[in-house]
Amino acid sequence: MKSPSPRFVAALFCFAFAAIVFAGDFKSAIISGGGSLSLPHVANDQFLVIRNFTQNGAGTSRGVVTVTTHTGGPTNVLTAAILDPADTSAGSLEVINDVVIAGPADVTVMCGTAATDCFITYRKDSQ
Repeated sequence: MKSPSPRFVAALFCFAFAAIVFAGDFKSAIISGGGSLSLPHVANDQFLVIRNFTQNGAGTSRGVVTVTTHTGGPTNVLTAAILDPADTSAGSLEVINDVVIAGPADVTVMCGTAATDCFITYRKDSQ
């Protein structure tokens, strides 16, 4: 019986390592206009990654992500990028930013009142 080729063993190791590294799944949520969402509490040894925060429809009020820590009051750390299908000009696209929030913290997402809805993608993970 032949033993497995070294290339096969190396490839198997790479695939197994990639499965471990990318094990954290992102979650998504839709928030109606004027609504809010409390994300899971971020403990001391955890962090929260917000990869995407957008809102449909233009308006004067944008959605915000607010972080409250044990040492201070609430702080706005991210505003929603507006996706307006009615505006088709070339310069109308906004940059979609992301943020990493270290624990301990409580995170609240509020959608703008003039928005149709907001969309957020996040992942909570241990350090």
